[in-house]
Formats: sequence, C-alpha cells, structure tokens
Amino acid sequence: MADVEKLPLLLENMDLLKEDNKHALDLFNNIITQLDQDECNSIDLCQCAKDVAAFLGCGIVEVETKAAETLAELCKNEAPRSTLSNNEVIVPLINLLSSPCKEAKNQACRAIGNICFDNNDARAFVFENNGLAEIVEVLRSSSLPDCEQLRTNAAGCLLNVIMAQEYVYSKVIEMGVMEVLYDLLTFGVNTKQSEETAIHIYVILGLLTDTGLGTVCLTEKLCEATVKVLAESTNGELSELCVELLHTQAENEDVRLHLAKAGLCELLIELLEKHGKLADDDETRNLLKMACDLIVIILNGDASMEIAYGSGRGKVFEGLVNWLDSSDDDLQVTAVLAMANFARTDMHCIQMVNQGVSRKLLQLLEQNNTSDAKIRLQHALLSALRNLVIPAVNKGTVLQQGLLQHIYPMFSIPTFPVVFKLLGSLRMVIDGQPEAASELGSKEEIIDKLVEWCFTDDHPGVQGEANRLLAWIVKNSRDRDVIGKMVGRGCVECLVRMLQAEHTVMQAEAFLALNLMTAMRGQDAEYSLLRASVGSAITNFLQQATPPREVFHNLLAFVGQLVTSSDMRRHLRDTGVPKALYSCVLGDTLSDLRDQVSRLTTLIDAG
Repeated sequence: MADVEKLPLLLENMDLLKEDNKHALDLFNNIITQLDQDECNSIDLCQCAKDVAAFLGCGIVEVETKAAETLAELCKNEAPRSTLSNNEVIVPLINLLSSPCKEAKNQACRAIGNICFDNNDARAFVFENNGLAEIVEVLRSSSLPDCEQLRTNAAGCLLNVIMAQEYVYSKVIEMGVMEVLYDLLTFGVNTKQSEETAIHIYVILGLLTDTGLGTVCLTEKLCEATVKVLAESTNGELSELCVELLHTQAENEDVRLHLAKAGLCELLIELLEKHGKLADDDETRNLLKMACDLIVIILNGDASMEIAYGSGRGKVFEGLVNWLDSSDDDLQVTAVLAMANFARTDMHCIQMVNQGVSRKLLQLLEQNNTSDAKIRLQHALLSALRNLVIPAVNKGTVLQQGLLQHIYPMFSIPTFPVVFKLLGSLRMVIDGQPEAASELGSKEEIIDKLVEWCFTDDHPGVQGEANRLLAWIVKNSRDRDVIGKMVGRGCVECLVRMLQAEHTVMQAEAFLALNLMTAMRGQDAEYSLLRASVGSAITNFLQQATPPREVFHNLLAFVGQLVTSSDMRRHLRDTGVPKALYSCVLGDTLSDLRDQVSRLTTLIDAG
C-alpha cells in the first residue's frame, strides 16, 4: 500500500495516533521526500492534499505541524491550491499561527503562503478569518534573534497573501507593519536567509508605499535601515529592490532629507565607482542609471541638497565634481545634473565658479556642442551653466572663460528642448553685460535664427525665449549699430508680436525693447512698425485688462517715441490707440497718469 493511501486509515484510528504518531510523521516525511525527488507524477496531488489537510484538525500539534509542512511542499505545485481554498483548511492553519510552538508557526506560514500564491480564493478565506492580523503578529514575534527562519517564512507568507490585494494595504499599515518590518531589517543581511527575508520585506514595502493614498512613505528609520542594507548587500536582486523603492519614494521631500542624512548619496557614489565598470549588460546598466537618477532626485530637495553640498566641501559634492571627468556617460551626465542642482543659491554659484566648476562644464560643452552630441548631456550642461551665471559677479568670469564661443555652434542644433535651454542660458549671461549683448546682437546669422524661432509653432517655450532674448539684447547692449542690424533683420515684428504674450514680464520687456529701438533707430524701424500694425497690437493689449503700472509706464514711453512721426501718429489714431489709452486711466489704479495720457492722446489726435 502506498504511503498516501495509508493516511485515511491512520486518521480513522485517532486513539492510536494520539498514543503513537511516529508512523504518521514517517508517512509525511516520505511524501515530502517523494516531492523533493520530483516524483509528483506518482502522486495524485489534489487527493493527497485533501488527505493531508484532514490531519490539521487532529489536535496533535506535532502532527498538525508536519501536515502543514507537507501541504507547503505540495502547494509548490499549482494543482492542489484550489483544492485547499476553503475554511476547513485555512482556519486550522490560521489557528496554528498562534501556537506556542515556533515550528508550528513556521510551517503554518509556509503552508498559508504557498496556498495563497496567485490564489485570490484562498486569500479571501484568510482575510475573512482574521488571518491577516495573525500573520502580522507572527511577523512581529519573529523579531527575536533566534527566529531567522520564522522571519523569512512569515514575511514570505504576508507577501503572498497581500499581493495585488490593494484593498487590504491600508489595514496592514494600520496594524503597524511598517514598524515591524523596520525591526526585522535591523538584523542585517549577512546570511542568505536574511537576504531572502529582506527581499520579501522590500517587495512588501513596494506594495504598501505604492497605494496611491498619498500619505504612505518611508519613515526616517526605514530610510536609515535601507541605506544600511544596501551597503551590506551582495545580492543583486536585493540591491535592485532597495534602489527601486528609494527611487519611487525620493519624490517625497521628507524622504529625500532622510536619505541625505542617512548618507545614501555617499554610498551610491562609492558603489557606482566600485562596480560601475562591471555594468556591461542591459539589466545592470539600468540599475546603474536608476542609482544615478536617485542621486539627482535627492539633490532636487533644498535641505537634502545643502547636506550633500556641505559648504562646497561635502564628500558628495566633491565626488560628483570628479565625475565631470568620468569616461562613463551616465556618471558624467549625473554629475552635470547635480551641478545644476547645487547651483541653486548665489553663494553656491560663486563658490563653484571660484572652484573651477564652470571651467569643467565649459570644457564639456566645447566637446559636445554639435548635433552629434547626446541631447541629455547638452540639456544638463546648459542648465548648469545658466544657474551658475545668475549671480552678477559670475557673469564676467564665465564669459571670459569662453561661454559665448563654446555656445555659438549650438545654434545649428535642431532639437527644441536643447534650444530652449540654450536661449535661457544666453539671456541670463548677457544681463548687465553690454559687451556680451553687443557681440551676440552683431552676429547676423544668430539674429536670423532667433527671428526664425520667434515664429515657430512647434515649441511655445522656444518661441517665448527667442523673443525674450531679442528684447534682452536690445536692453543690455543699447548699441545703435547692433539695434540697426536687428531692425534690418526682422526683429521689430517679433517684438510687436511679443506684446500679446501671456506673461506680464514679457510684455514689459517687449515695450522696453521697442522703446529703445525707436529711440535709437526710430526712422529705420518705422516701416517695420507700420507693417506689423503696432497700433493694433497696442490697442489689443490695452483692451485685455488694465496693465500693471510698470508695463503701462513702458508703453507710454514707447508711444511717446512714436508720436514724433506724423505717419505713426496717423497710424495710432486710425487703430484706436488714443481711446484705448484713455480708458486705462479712468479707474483709480492709474488715475495719476491722466495728464500724461491726455497730452499724448492730444498729440495723436492733432495729426
């Protein structure tokens, strides 16, 4: 008679079983051995599972424990799981979880976890019978030094039970599981067993923190524990899980700060320098990229960035400056993006330029300023340089280091995201730098390109920045020759169109630039102003809403220049400018300017 066939007979003789259960234990061990030896074909797995499960109610802890172990082995196969998805099996297993016997808990966790693997019916029975709370309690009780195996199986059980059951995640969190998981992680990952436990924990944490609830994030203690695990781990899967979890969680400002304090950036720099050269397959390279992204995300936070910067002497800052010279493209791009993040305060920018960071960035720009270079690197370089030249004291230094010369070739790049950053960087560096603004404005091919971009509909950001750069060249150069060239190459029409911009600051810039143009080159600009119907643009602008005082002042100064020409006065009158001007000063906001407006409108109406 086969071992499996003896099980029902044994169960019928309960008195004998209670006196001597050795035979039952031997039978269970034999079944487990057969399963270990892949002799599943000789066993009816579903019938065997039913027969074994019947022993769960025998009341003999040793036998029930061995039955649970056997069920756990049987349910490594898919077939028996649905057979065991009922209260007659699940409830006794849940009861075993509260047994004082550690091995009973251990095997009950294994059995429940394996039965519930990819099995929503079994999960429902667990939830209905308070099994979730019992599993969490076992997990809590496993945070003792001599419970390594139980930690692994309890964590695995919880994972299999809650996988893809989002409606129970909040309940699990309310049970205090996050604190329990932290306690388990404090045992470290210096054995294969502890690594397996940690893998289960990080998959669970990934599920619980990705609930969409918006309030579930890693605590400071969990962040510290995770950084420690990542430092100790030699298991690739575990390292990847840690990085993935931190990558998603680091969007939270508090988590970024926790990770910065825990030294994550220092650790990642150390690990990437140590293992980066081994990232020669797609999977490892993707992990490296994710780690690099994580550094940049942490530096997005103001407080976390300050910790990493360390007053310009921090290990993270210095390590990333060294990466600017790296031969690894991903490390180099990460370093450039990091420099842009560090350059978020004037003090940092000044220190970084003094320490030679701008020179390193310009050297990289010189090597990557054509269409052949990588877009992400170009974008990052321009962002970093733009931030560095915001402080007035840095502009002259970076210009002397060759910013304009290195940037000119980039006007041939057709990629709009790069162009957008290019224009913003140039606009920022010529502010208050008349020589640089004049040099830029004197290059006809560049002005032609800017005019072309002013009319593009493919990228509104580029269109806006091209207009603004033209206005800033006029404002900062105040050079009659430069402005003459700009008038001759279609810039007037661009600035008139800019009056219809959505942003007040751009409208103010347009009026100021047009005022300066007409003051210096009024006669030359008149034809372009008329062709662009500047009067209609002014009237439309005034009819939208009462403009801010600064913008209205710029407008009045501009109109004051225009009325010196009889043709322009006629044009302004025909396009309704006097009436539009006067309507703006009827209210209280600009009422103190009524006399000035009256004089202008009288001049216009007089023809």
